[in-house]
Amino acid sequence: MTQTRVFVVERVGAILVITPQGDANGFRYTDIQNDTNTLLALIGNDGLNGLVIDFNNTEIIGSIMISALIKLARKVGNGRAVFCRGSETMLETLRAMNLVRLWPHHETREDAMSALLGMSIQS
Repeated sequence: MTQTRVFVVERVGAILVITPQGDANGFRYTDIQNDTNTLLALIGNDGLNGLVIDFNNTEIIGSIMISALIKLARKVGNGRAVFCRGSETMLETLRAMNLVRLWPHHETREDAMSALLGMSIQS
């Protein structure tokens, strides 16, 4: 497990698990951009085929952080990203933006990991 200023980052096999450590209000914009770019490079060069975005440490995030997470999910490609452990407020935001249609939400990290492993087997 490693930590950037903005995210806790864990690798489990070919799956990257990132946990935002709050909303953009708690970070400088450049920190969010730099950390997102670091993760984009990691996803692009390290043979990862899945991404779990774990909202355990955040009640709600705003547009800057959501934009960063969308970039990361798109980089993984092929719908191989999922969300997990979002608060009810976070889920309302994800649903309002139709993001859970693209990247499903799971109640637990274990369910999210299982869903990604199931996608890998089917592909």
